[in-house]
Order: sequence, then C-alpha cells, then structure tokens
Amino acid sequence: MALNKLLINQTFENMGLRTTQLLGTFFDGVTRHTEEAYQWVESFSEKGFREVIRERDAPHADYGERPREEREKKGD
Repeated sequence: MALNKLLINQTFENMGLRTTQLLGTFFDGVTRHTEEAYQWVESFSEKGFREVIRERDAPHADYGERPREEREKKGD
C-alpha cells in the first residue's frame, strides 16, 4: 500500500501537481483583492446571491440558464 501511494504521489509530482496548486493559490489571492472583486462582493447585498450568480453564469449557458427541456434531454 505504501509503495502504491508513493508511486501515485510521484506521478502527480511529475505532472506538476505541486506547481499547479501553488499557482492556483497565488492567482486566487491576486484576483480576490481587485477593485472588480470587491464590487462583485458588494453586489450580493444589493441584488441578492441568486441574481448575482445568475448574471455571472448567464453568458456561459450554465446549467441553471439552459431551458428546462434542454436540461431534461441531457439528463442533468
């Protein structure tokens, strides 16, 4: 079991997992502390959570934005 875990961890290391995690944390921190991010957070109190998320997801035709018939066809 220990050897299998070592093998799997080494595989992920070779794929760049640690670097990906580091960059993900870095970019998350950078993008959270922008004027745009602060305005987005303020919009929750003005419009409400559901509306802000709907506006965010609408351009991408996210699950909740697709017509109900289309969601049912795809089995979502």
